[in-house]
Amino acid sequence: MLLAIALAASAALPFIEDDYPKALAQARAEHKPLFVDFWATWCHTCLSMRSTVMEDPGLRPVKGAVVWASIETEAEKNKAVVDRYPLDAWPTFVLINPDDESVIARWLGAASVSDFRAFVRDGAAAYRSKMKATTPAAAAQRKGDEARQKGDLAASAAAYAKALALSKPADPQRPERLALYANALRKLHTVEAGRTCVQLAQRELHHTGDSAIATDFIGYASSCAGDLPKGDPAVAKLEDAAVARLKKLLASKDAPLSADDRSDALATLAELLDGKGRHHDAVAAMRTRARILEDAAAKAADASAASTYDPHRVDTYLYLGEAPKAEALLVAREKEQPADYNPAARLARVLLEEKKLPDAEAAVDRALGKMTRGQRRVGILGLKAKILAAEKKPARDVVREQLEVSRELPQSQRSPQQEAKLQAQLEAQTH
Repeated sequence: MLLAIALAASAALPFIEDDYPKALAQARAEHKPLFVDFWATWCHTCLSMRSTVMEDPGLRPVKGAVVWASIETEAEKNKAVVDRYPLDAWPTFVLINPDDESVIARWLGAASVSDFRAFVRDGAAAYRSKMKATTPAAAAQRKGDEARQKGDLAASAAAYAKALALSKPADPQRPERLALYANALRKLHTVEAGRTCVQLAQRELHHTGDSAIATDFIGYASSCAGDLPKGDPAVAKLEDAAVARLKKLLASKDAPLSADDRSDALATLAELLDGKGRHHDAVAAMRTRARILEDAAAKAADASAASTYDPHRVDTYLYLGEAPKAEALLVAREKEQPADYNPAARLARVLLEEKKLPDAEAAVDRALGKMTRGQRRVGILGLKAKILAAEKKPARDVVREQLEVSRELPQSQRSPQQEAKLQAQLEAQTH
C-alpha cells in the first residue's frame, strides 16, 4: 500500500504527517526551520523520493537540522497550507522560517542524496544566521521564492535571474537556481520569456551537474520552446543540444539518477526525437525505459514500492502499442491495492485506449468512489467524460462535478482557463 511507503520514509526521517500547525509549533519550540514535503499519491517522483532518497543513510547528517513535515496535497485538511505555498511541480520541497512562515528555499522535483543534503544544510544554516549572514545569491533566491508565493511570476523570474547572476560557478545551489529560473520563465508563457529561457538553456545546458536537476532543466527549457513561433531556429538548435546532453547523461552509469529519474530522461528524449522525425530512435528509447522500469519494479520490496513505477510503465506500454501489458499490470495491482484509487484510474485510461468502454466506465467509477474532492479528481472526471462520450452517453453531470470540484480547490491550484472551458461545455450540453 502507498501508506507503507510513507511509514517507511517516516522511519528514516521523523516526519509529522498532514499536520502543518503541529509541525510549525514544534519548529518554533525547537528553533529550527520547518521542512515541508508537498506530495501526492499519484505522483511517481514523490513516491520515488520517499522510498529512495529520504530513506538513504546519506541524509543522517541533517536529520536533526530541521523539523520534518509531510503534506499530501489532495487531502481536504491540507487545503489552507497548499494554498499558502503555491506549487509548480510535484513534489515541491519547501524550507520555512517558523518565526514568520516565510520561505527560506524551495526545491522542485527530484534530487540526489547529496543535492538534497546540501539543500537542507544550507537552509538550516541560513535560518540559524537569522537570514542575515547569507550570500547575496541566496538572498535573491529567497526574494524569488517570496514573489512566487505571492503569485507574482514576473517578479519571481526576475529575482531568480539575479540569484543566478550572483551565484559563483562552484556554488552547489547554482544548478537548482537554473532550474527555478527556467521553470519561472516557462510559467510566464510569453514569447519573450520563452526566448530568454531557450537562450539560457543553450548557455547552461552543461552546467547543471549529472543529477535529476539536469533532466528537469531540459524539461523546463523544452516547455519554454513551445512558446516560440513554429520553426524558430533557436528551438531546433536547443533540441539537438538537449538530445546530445540526455544521451550523455543516460550513458553515465555513475550519474546519481534513480530508475525514476532515468525514466523521466528517456521520456523527454523520446519526445524530442519524435519531434525531430526520428521515431525509430524514440521507440528504442522507450523500450529501454520499459526495461529499466520493469527491472526496478521486480526489485521492489513489495507491491506498494513496485507501484511507484506504474504511471511510467503504463505510459510506456501505451506508447509502444502494448496496451494488453498495461491492462494486465493494473488488473493485478488493483487486486493488490484495493484501497488505492490509482490502479483503477490508470486501468480506465488503458481500457478506453483498447475501446473496452463498459469496462472502462466501471473502472473509472471504482476510482472515483475512493477519491477525495482534490485536484486529481478533476482529471479523473475528465477521463470519465471521455469514456461516456465514446459510449455516446450524456456527460453533463460529470462536467458539472468537474467544475464544482475545480472551484473548491485551493486558489493556487485553480485554472480560470480550464473552468471557463468546463462552463462552456456545460452550457453547450444544457441547451
